Amino acid sequence: MGMQGTVDDWRKDLLRDLESICDSDFLKITHVIWLTARDTNVCPLCAAREGKRFTIAEVKKILQGHFCKPEDEDDRCRCCFTVDDFCYE
Repeated sequence: MGMQGTVDDWRKDLLRDLESICDSDFLKITHVIWLTARDTNVCPLCAAREGKRFTIAEVKKILQGHFCKPEDEDDRCRCCFTVDDFCYE
């Protein structure tokens, strides 16, 4: 599988994970922190986002574009999110 297929697969996984953490009856997730694997295989695009705080809308917009470009076409993005801020609904 080429890089784009691999990155596209991970894009779908990240979007699914984002929807999962936002799917709550009593909490509204407002911000997440972007986390990388923090090693030499992290691409420059992802490295620039490491540890930064984003709104849910910002992350969705990032994931619509070319959000990851690993050097090895068989690698996939290993980024994830952690919840940074929420409010009770």
